[in-house]
Amino acid sequence: MASLTGLEAHEKYLYPVVRVSCGSSSGSGTIIYSGMVESEKYSTYILTNHHVIAGAIRIADEWDSDLGKEIKKEIRSIVYVEVFKYRNLSTPVGTMKLEADVVIYNKTEDMAIVKIRLDDKMKYIATLPAKDKTEEYRVADESIASGCSLGWPPLLSKGLITRIGLQAKSLPFDMSSAQIIFGNSGGAMFTADGTLIGVPSMIASMGWSGVVSHMGLFIPIKRIYEWLEKEHYDFIYDPAKDEKTCLEAREKEIEEKKKAAKE
Repeated sequence: MASLTGLEAHEKYLYPVVRVSCGSSSGSGTIIYSGMVESEKYSTYILTNHHVIAGAIRIADEWDSDLGKEIKKEIRSIVYVEVFKYRNLSTPVGTMKLEADVVIYNKTEDMAIVKIRLDDKMKYIATLPAKDKTEEYRVADESIASGCSLGWPPLLSKGLITRIGLQAKSLPFDMSSAQIIFGNSGGAMFTADGTLIGVPSMIASMGWSGVVSHMGLFIPIKRIYEWLEKEHYDFIYDPAKDEKTCLEAREKEIEEKKKAAKE
C-alpha cells in the first residue's frame, strides 16, 4: 500500500502527534482518545513513554502519624502537552500548551498515559487498529515515524518494517528503518494507511559510532493493548467499552489490593 499524501497524510501522520515535557526534558506523545464523558465534556488521553514523563514522578518519605512510622508516598507533578497549530497544512506556527496529569504508567514496559486538563474534544486522534488486527503488518511493509525529533515540531520519516519480535530488555519490540532520534520517544509509528502500530522508544547504538537512527525499536501496539487492558483502560481502543465502567472497575481492583495488603 502506498503512503498517504496531502491533507489525509497530515491528518493521519502529523496532527495527532504532540510534544510532551516535564521540567527540562521533552519527548513526544500521540493523542489516542478523546471521548465524551458527559454533555460538552470530553476526556483526552495521550500515549507516551514512561522515560519521557519520569521526571514528573517521585517517591518521598512521609511520616504517617496513625502508623507511627515513615511511609513511601508517590508524588506526581504536572506535565505539559503541546498541540501544534499549522498554516497551509504543513507549516507549524505555534502550539496550544496544556497541563496534563500522569494517570497510569509502567516503568518496566516504558509506557505511560497522560490526561490533559481540558474538557474540549480534540479534532485529530490517531487511528487505532481493532484488537484482532494488531499483528497484521509484516517485514518490508512501509512504516512512517512521527515525533518531535530533538524537541522540534513533529517530523516525519519513512522506512520499512525490518524486524518483528526483537527481544530487548527481555521484552518484545519491533523495528523500523524510518529514522528516529532523541525526542521521537513517545511518538508514533504508523503503517502506510495511517494506522498506529507502536511507540518509538529506543535506538540501536554502537559504543564506538553512536546511535544508528535507521534502527529504531518501537513498542508494538499489541503489547500496548495488553497493558491498557490490564490497567482497565481498554476503553481507549475498544468501542464496546465505556470509560466510566472501566475506571470504576480499576478503582475497585485497587481498593481490593490495598485491603489485601493490610490483612
